Amino acid sequence: MFLVIGGRSKIGSALIRLLVDWGEPVRALVRRAEGVTYLPAGVAAVIGDLAEPASLPAAMDGAERVFLLCGPSEQEVQLNINAIDAAERAGARLLVRSSILGADPAAESVFRRDHGAADDYLRASGVPYRIVRPSLFLQNIPETTIPGIDASGTFYANAADSRISMVDTRDVAAVAAKLLTGHGADGTVHDVTGPQALSYDDVAAKLSTALGRPITYTDVPDGAVTQALTGLGLSPWMTDALVGLYQDYKHSGTGGYAAQVTATVQEVTGTPPRTLDALLGESSEQQAAPSATSSRASAREPA
Repeated sequence: MFLVIGGRSKIGSALIRLLVDWGEPVRALVRRAEGVTYLPAGVAAVIGDLAEPASLPAAMDGAERVFLLCGPSEQEVQLNINAIDAAERAGARLLVRSSILGADPAAESVFRRDHGAADDYLRASGVPYRIVRPSLFLQNIPETTIPGIDASGTFYANAADSRISMVDTRDVAAVAAKLLTGHGADGTVHDVTGPQALSYDDVAAKLSTALGRPITYTDVPDGAVTQALTGLGLSPWMTDALVGLYQDYKHSGTGGYAAQVTATVQEVTGTPPRTLDALLGESSEQQAAPSATSSRASAREPA
């Protein structure tokens, strides 16, 4: 039995679909308030919460292999600890944890520091483990960057000229699925990146092609981003964490940790990693389909 913790996430949901397609028995940890409508047919739901350790033994019972992805939270380290402890007590044969590229308990940014602390705790536990450390998600471009383009065709970020080896979440899920089902050795760390390190000027050029109009990127001060995120209703913790991550990217520059490109996706899955161009093409097709449907529906409506 495979237990997926974090099944609502992009990586977790793609992982569940892969395991189901491969005929594997899958169980998903679900909080009471979430519901289970997002789970594919045949996936068992078990109620539990990483913030409530007493709820985890039932979820872990009989689960030999566990995937652990904890969304960004001020309590992220403790939530991971709770899951790792539960897996150890249940005698799990393998735990695959989703971390972050450059995870380091001594890092300045919150995300890298907390993931580094959780990775270290897993290493020191008695649970056989493998760690995946994905770069920034390519999906942020269609989901966050494109909606942020203003009337002049400009988007803004505090990334300077840094290069980031952005990765498609489906490729991260594919790597995790292979690791869960037997690829590789225990006690290993797998940095998962896309096929190239992109600057936001590169992103702007690709968006110009995909959208058919000139798009430009403008670097802005950290304070401006803080103000914008606060205006969107993000908590002070999340705002500081996001701004801090991009400060790390700026420190990484054009050739640092964030720009590293690995062959992990190809080596583990046998398939090359997806590109931003491909993802933008998919997004364009998805947006065009409802428009066409809407036009046809309008044509059938009475005048």
